[in-house]
Amino acid sequence: MSTGKACLARTVMAWETDMKIVKISAALKRLHKLNEEIRYADCFEAKQFTSGLIAFRPTKSLDRKQINHDDKDVVCQVLKGRGRLRVNGRRIELRSGTVCHIPKGTPHDFAAGKSGELVLFYSLIKTG
Repeated sequence: MSTGKACLARTVMAWETDMKIVKISAALKRLHKLNEEIRYADCFEAKQFTSGLIAFRPTKSLDRKQINHDDKDVVCQVLKGRGRLRVNGRRIELRSGTVCHIPKGTPHDFAAGKSGELVLFYSLIKTG
């Protein structure tokens, strides 16, 4: 084996040992209840990011508190359902396949539509 191929093999092997695979269907079965509206599961965690699933159930409550992450950007993809993202006074419609980025420090909240659960895959990425 040439030196180049040996380095490649070691790199691949090192990468494989750090790799983690999560089946979405299995992760959805182990969501933890945060409150009556929200369930979640962290899937991946490292020094600079956390990724997981979060599900929002329809609710009648109109008093939605916004959250923000002072040192983390949020990137999420809608996996299932419909709902909305509220950010900077705007309501943005969300549906399966939508991807959004929310910069650190930006107040925001999500809500499911009236007809069912909104499920997101999210990443919180430490940016400073």
